[in-house]
Amino acid sequence: MRFYLLLFALISFSVFGQKNRKNIWNTAQYLRPHPLNVSQGVLYRYELPFCDTTRTVDVYIPSDYNVQQKVKTLYMHDGQMLFDSTQTWNKQEWGVDELFGKQLKGLQYPPFIVVGIYNDPPNRYAEFFPQKVADYMPDSYRNQLLSKLWNGQLRADAYLNWIEDTLVPFIEHACVNVSTKTKDRMVLGSSMGGLISLYALCEKPKLFGAAACLSIHTPMINFGMFEEGMVEAMVIPFNIYLEQELKADKKHKLYIDRGTETLDAYYAPYHDRLLNTLARIGYNTQSPRFLEAIIQGAAHDEKSWAKRLDVPILFMLTDNRSQ
Repeated sequence: MRFYLLLFALISFSVFGQKNRKNIWNTAQYLRPHPLNVSQGVLYRYELPFCDTTRTVDVYIPSDYNVQQKVKTLYMHDGQMLFDSTQTWNKQEWGVDELFGKQLKGLQYPPFIVVGIYNDPPNRYAEFFPQKVADYMPDSYRNQLLSKLWNGQLRADAYLNWIEDTLVPFIEHACVNVSTKTKDRMVLGSSMGGLISLYALCEKPKLFGAAACLSIHTPMINFGMFEEGMVEAMVIPFNIYLEQELKADKKHKLYIDRGTETLDAYYAPYHDRLLNTLARIGYNTQSPRFLEAIIQGAAHDEKSWAKRLDVPILFMLTDNRSQ
C-alpha cells in the first residue's frame, strides 16, 4: 500500500508541476516506472529539452523512500551505465539499485534519491572536458583538440548550465520532498565524469555542496594521445585553473580516487600533481571535507566503481557542519 501511495503522490505532483511551472515542465515526458532491470525501488524516466534536442534522465527512488521526509539528491553522469548491464555498451553497470540492498543495507544515513544523466556519446569528451581550462592552453594544442576530439566546440559550460537551469529545477518540482539546499545536492562521476564533477564544484558552488570523482581522468586526454607535451599543454593549465577557481571552505566536500590497474595504472604522476594542487587550495588529509583514496587492484571500469560506490556516497552524506 505504501508503494502505491508513493507512486500516486509522485504522479500527481509531477503532473501538477508540469501544468504550473515553466515550459520545461510541460515538455518533459513523464513515464510510469520504466522496465529496466532494477533489483528494488522504482526507476522513472524523463526526456528533458536540451538545446535543440532532448536528454534522457533516470530518477531512482529507493524502496524505503519516505514521502514525508526531505531527501538529498545525487546527480550522476553517464546515466545509461548505472542500472542495467544488459543495456550498456560493455555489459557492465554501477549497480546503483543493488547498492541500497547490499553496501548500504543496515546503515544509518540521510535519505537520498539518484538522478542519472545520460551522456551524449559523440560529444561526451567535449561535454565533460573542463571548458575554461582551454583558456589556459596553447592555441595550437587547443585548436588541434577542437578538430580531433571536441567536434569543433567545447560543451561543458552548456552542460552545467542545463543542469542548473533545467534539470535541477525540474527534479525539485517533479519529485516529492526533495531538498533545495546546496548542501543536499551531490554530483558524482568517473573518469571524464570525474573531471566534469570537479569542474562543477568550481563553476557552480551554489548548486552542488559535494562532488565525488572516481578514477578521475587526470591526464585529460585519450589514452592513445598520451605524450610528453600534454603535461604542459593540458595538465598544468588544469591545475592552474583549479588554484584560481576552486575554493576549499566549510560548505563543500570533495572526494577523489583512482585504481591501480588498466587505465588507472597510468594515472599516478597526474594524480599526485592534482593532490599537491588540492593541498595548496586547502583540500588535504587534515580536512574533514576532503577524502582521497588509492584502491589497489581496482580497474577503470564499472565493476570496480560499483564495489566502492558506497565510500564516496557515505562521505558526501556525512554532516561535517560541526567540524
